[in-house]
Amino acid sequence: MDVEKAAGASVTAKYQDAQLATLTWQNLNVTSKDVKGGTRHILKDVRGYVAPRDMLAIMGPSGCGKTTLLDGLAGRLPNSVTQTGDVLLNGHNSRLTYGLSAYVTQDEVLVGTLSVRETLVYAALLRLPSNMSKADKVARVDDVISELGLEEAQHTKIGTPFIKGVSGGQKRRVSIGCELITHPSLLFLDEPTSGLDAAAAFHVMANIRRLAEHNRTVVTVIHQPSSEVYELFDKLCLLSAGEVVYFGRAADALTMFEEAGLPCPSLRNPTDHFLHVINRDFKGDHGLDPEANVRKLIGVFAATRAPALDASLAQLSQAGDEYVCATCGASVLYQVYVLTKRMLVNNWRNIAVFWLRLGMYIMLCICIGTIYFNLDNSWVGTYSRSAMMFFVVAFLTFMSIAGFPAFVEDMQVFIRERLNGYYSVATFALANTLASAPFIFGIAVISSAVVYWLVGLNDSGDRFPYFFINLYVSLTVVESLMMAIAAVVPHYLMGIAGGAGILGMYMLVCGFFQPVGELPAPVWRYPLHYISYHSYAFAGFMHNEFDNTDGWLCPCYSQAGGCGPAYDPPAAPCTMTGSEILDYWTISGLNKWVDIGIQCGMIAIYRFLFWLALVVKEKMRHA
Repeated sequence: MDVEKAAGASVTAKYQDAQLATLTWQNLNVTSKDVKGGTRHILKDVRGYVAPRDMLAIMGPSGCGKTTLLDGLAGRLPNSVTQTGDVLLNGHNSRLTYGLSAYVTQDEVLVGTLSVRETLVYAALLRLPSNMSKADKVARVDDVISELGLEEAQHTKIGTPFIKGVSGGQKRRVSIGCELITHPSLLFLDEPTSGLDAAAAFHVMANIRRLAEHNRTVVTVIHQPSSEVYELFDKLCLLSAGEVVYFGRAADALTMFEEAGLPCPSLRNPTDHFLHVINRDFKGDHGLDPEANVRKLIGVFAATRAPALDASLAQLSQAGDEYVCATCGASVLYQVYVLTKRMLVNNWRNIAVFWLRLGMYIMLCICIGTIYFNLDNSWVGTYSRSAMMFFVVAFLTFMSIAGFPAFVEDMQVFIRERLNGYYSVATFALANTLASAPFIFGIAVISSAVVYWLVGLNDSGDRFPYFFINLYVSLTVVESLMMAIAAVVPHYLMGIAGGAGILGMYMLVCGFFQPVGELPAPVWRYPLHYISYHSYAFAGFMHNEFDNTDGWLCPCYSQAGGCGPAYDPPAAPCTMTGSEILDYWTISGLNKWVDIGIQCGMIAIYRFLFWLALVVKEKMRHA
């Protein structure tokens, strides 16, 4: 008995910091525009409530508005729909995104290269308070792993196209576990049992039921639960074509169906019966008239249950303690550290992010080095050097587009975690910048080492270090540009096409194909030439190769008769200085380090645009 008391006290202590959350909604209507410009009524005067210790199930046929209602209550409806009515949290109008509630989406958006345990540990480190020790955070992870039956899979990777991972049902449990880490006071779940077998579904929902019993408020969309899972729910909201057919205690729903003359046959799952009776998509099947059934049920509900519902709504909608937050997260600097570490691990393990690209860069550099092998100081050699350096600027950086699909995956994870209040937009932007830097640096150093001496470039002084620094900076510019595009264009095919188009324009105006002075002034020279990073990367490479040099042979050196009387005898050949070669290409007179400084400024601008795009989209979504 003492052991049982101690266990009960331990559980109570674990959840005693819960903030009470009572959610009410009245006259909730959601409309959207169809392709013909008409109005589609998704939700029609929906009302209801859920209080602490309650677990509410939102049920109904496919397309009836279940997820729309869940998103409306959680403050996640997009701007493409219009919502009217009142959604109150403890009697106050509250925005429930960004950590004010926990939301488990139907799609499992997780970092595939991490193990189950690593995923939950990083979630705990990012979300739990700074004054909580790491040991306590890890202990909470252990509790979640045990509660969700993930012990056997805890060291298995989530899974990517290149890595065999956990099953769909286990992935769903990991998604739920990431939200249970914080012991949330208000929890929304969209189809939490999707992909789970009957035993796993009951086990997961029983754990969520226990969470609700400790003053938590749970709202879940569930399509067709088993009878055992259905018995776990306190309340049921039954929808049909956006209308409330029933709202009240889940155990009383069968009674109302009997009152409407629609009793559930013996030995049939009640949820199967509910959906069979009110599904308007299959009219007249098996002698049923779903439209008539729905009208009967709505009539009985209005006469017998609606008055009590309205009285409860009036009482629970009174202003109480304002709901502030579900959890106080870690400090910003610590979040940057943890998120950077997680991204570094992901980049190291994800073949598409680093290793595949590194292999492509090495092969491309070997091709460049062997094609332009050991160039001499003739005029053809100077032109070949210029062409080779343009190729490095144009196509080595262009290969960064190969990482765009990985960028899009990162964005999807960010959107889920941001909406659940894991960290801020600025934290993600900074961590992404820090995590990508060492991998880009490694690509730049290895690529430069492969190509530089094969070609026979000028290696006096600081020229080789400058070469790989300039390549590193230009690669970082492209990474920053592609991240900015990923923030605006979420689909990777559109992003790749857009990025390729922009880089193609930048190549044309950098000064290699057409001297800068010959470019048409409107648009192509001003502003495109000066906003193209290719212009400064190419100029930097050219300055690095030709500044303070001489002895480059003139074009006329190989002509019959040489270069004329001024250069007789042949012992005095016609040569040029590096400055004259730069003048021929009309390369700007900027110092080569200034070219790098300008590119660093572009990195800052593109990263700022990336941050700004995310902030603007966030504000537009929840305006």
